[in-house]
Amino acid sequence: MRGVVVASLLAQALISVFASPKVGGPVWSQTYSVKGILHIPYAEIDEPFYAWFDAPSKQSRIDYYGDMVKTYQLGGHGYGTSIKIAPVTTEEEQNTRTCLQVNGTADNKILPQTVLPQLINFECIGQETVNGLETEKWGLTETVGEKENKYTMWIIYKDNPDGIGKIAVPVR
Repeated sequence: MRGVVVASLLAQALISVFASPKVGGPVWSQTYSVKGILHIPYAEIDEPFYAWFDAPSKQSRIDYYGDMVKTYQLGGHGYGTSIKIAPVTTEEEQNTRTCLQVNGTADNKILPQTVLPQLINFECIGQETVNGLETEKWGLTETVGEKENKYTMWIIYKDNPDGIGKIAVPVR
């Protein structure tokens, strides 16, 4: 009888693991670099970027269009500092590379800017091959008024250099 109960509990556990979808999504590393294209369909803009994020040191950097525009968020000292290096056109000069700085305040601290979304409400919706890699496909559908927004993230997992578990890596 005891064997039947154990087998029944094991079967229930396996069914609950495989029958219920994964919800909540993986958590990203606290330090990463990533490149991609920010696609804004309603504005017909495709904006290539390269980003670095370092939560422990409270710093991030995002470059747009190669190195045409660079943004730095430096939150390690005081209230933090935001720096933007970008071409600026005035009445006297055209596209002059300019450094713009904004210092944080007690009410508006400058923190590092992540580019990877938190996948808290996402659900694993299957597996899919992307660029020759077998990925997990995570999705979220939100309805705002009459508009339906769909978000999808494809992820692979790599060994953690610390030797503890795996690290989620975005593919698309």
